[in-house]
Amino acid sequence: MIYPLQQFYQNNFITLSDDLDVKQAMSIIVSQSTDETLIDYLYIIDKKDKLLGVLPLKTLIIARAPRKIKNLMQTKFHSLKEDAPLYAAIDTIQHYDLEMIPIIDKQGTLKGIFTAEDALDLLKEETLEQYRNLALITEQSIDTKAYKKAKSRLPWLVVLLFLSIFTSTVLSSFSATISSVVVLAYFQTMILDMAGNVSTQSLASTVIKITKEPNAKLSNHVFKEIIIGFINSFMCALFGFVAAFVLLTFINDTGINNLQVSMVVSVSLLLSLIIGTFSGATIPIVFKRLNVDPSVASGPFMTTINDIFSLLIYLGLATLLLI
Repeated sequence: MIYPLQQFYQNNFITLSDDLDVKQAMSIIVSQSTDETLIDYLYIIDKKDKLLGVLPLKTLIIARAPRKIKNLMQTKFHSLKEDAPLYAAIDTIQHYDLEMIPIIDKQGTLKGIFTAEDALDLLKEETLEQYRNLALITEQSIDTKAYKKAKSRLPWLVVLLFLSIFTSTVLSSFSATISSVVVLAYFQTMILDMAGNVSTQSLASTVIKITKEPNAKLSNHVFKEIIIGFINSFMCALFGFVAAFVLLTFINDTGINNLQVSMVVSVSLLLSLIIGTFSGATIPIVFKRLNVDPSVASGPFMTTINDIFSLLIYLGLATLLLI
């Protein structure tokens, strides 16, 4: 979310001057507070409304007159400029476990506060939006009539339908291999699901990167994702080999070499997961350059492409090594 903070901060807080004492400050709080006022933290300002410090209400309640506010306030505190992007406020609140954070302008003047409750609401909204996008559903389409919804989704579904034909073609091309080595069917779903899981992780990371930093250089991000994907792919391939070998030891009585089948499963996992990581990291970038919203179009295309390549790798290796 790259929206500026001006759209989201609140003004229902209390400010105090640093030259007040405890008794005077408490009197102001009592007189100015309403049911909507956020009083967990008090904001200390000078005559020009410049933010000087932050004072927790608990600290003020414990203190006794004639102590001055300037001797109680915290002069080291987290704040954000009002032109900062919304995600920066959410990240800061999450990272430092804050209840709220003051928003200031370039001169240090207090403009408002952004609360953890606001951050949670916006995170929920963003998460819902991402799920809609991955499912090719826009927010506007939810409240429209049924035929308009169908019309907006149909072009995507038709494109994906034709892409899915390639998956069926791959399966039919290796029908002889599947018939000869029936145990291959045991591990097909695992390979496809794992490739989808890895690519979805990479896709989410890339879409967030594009959203937060639309002008950032993405080559370093892609390289990092590929390294992460290679490490995870290698480890999953090892676990896949062990799992396949153990399973085949108990159920495989067809005379097929368990070690060879397990090796096919392992290598297929390794290559499919690497390709899944690469597709998840690069497809959103391609759509962005084509001026297509990457969060909307990337997920379904990525899934179909991963299925095609994963099946080609798995069944191709099986044909070479087992037939």
